Formats: sequence, structure tokens, C-alpha cells
Amino acid sequence: MSNSIISHEGIVHSATNNRLEISIISESACSSCKSKKICSISEIKEKIIYIENTDNSFKIGEHVNVYIEERMGAYAVFFAYGFPFLLMVLVLFIGYYNKLSEPIMGLSVILLLTIYYVSLYLLRNQIGKKVTFKVGKLSDSES
Repeated sequence: MSNSIISHEGIVHSATNNRLEISIISESACSSCKSKKICSISEIKEKIIYIENTDNSFKIGEHVNVYIEERMGAYAVFFAYGFPFLLMVLVLFIGYYNKLSEPIMGLSVILLLTIYYVSLYLLRNQIGKKVTFKVGKLSDSES
């Protein structure tokens, strides 16, 4: 089974110490709609990605492609949204089974999710080794 690749175009903001800082414009599905100027739903956000780079051939302001394997994206989404959802549901079921009050269950969920996301933040370097981005130059026909 072949690995699918997710690709986004970005702009190099800085290139120091074998590390690139790349800006990617994330657009919602309706951002290409002709009515987006009068619609309050359309959304465009700039995201910054840090990528280790040993090539050192990238220049500030250069347009590049950023790649990630689709399964790595799914891995990241699971740990950002899927696993916390499962934890939350588990705490609610345990609280319901033990006849805890709703405020206690709500506070328990908030406390557990806070601990989870703080742990995720503290382990970001280890997770960053697993979820890796790759960068490549745009060909002249794509610029």
C-alpha cells in the first residue's frame, strides 16, 4: 500500500541553524467562493511550521512545498482530537456509573483534558520526532 502525501505551498520566513521557519496559508473550503467578501464564514489563516533542514540552500522569502505523509497527519489529528474525546467520554461514563454529580464530572473532564494537553505540550519534542515534515523547492513551472 502506497503512502499518500499531503503537500502545501509555503514561504520561508527564516533559515538559521539547520532550521527553517515556513509560513503556510491555510484556507477553508469556501475561501475560493465568489461570495467570500460578503460572507463571514470564509476563513484564511497563516500557520508557521518549523522544519529541520541540513540542505541550507533555502533563502528567506523563497516559495517552497511542505510535505507530510497522510498517515502522520492522521496520527497528529488522533492525538489532538480523537484521544482527548475518548478520555472525555470515558470520564463521563465512569462518573455516570458512580453516580457523581454533573458539576463534579464536568470539572473532572476539564482537569483531565488540562493535564492531557499540558503533557502533550511537554512531550512536543518527542512527538515532533515522530511527525516530520519535509520541504522541497518549487519547480519553475509552479512559481
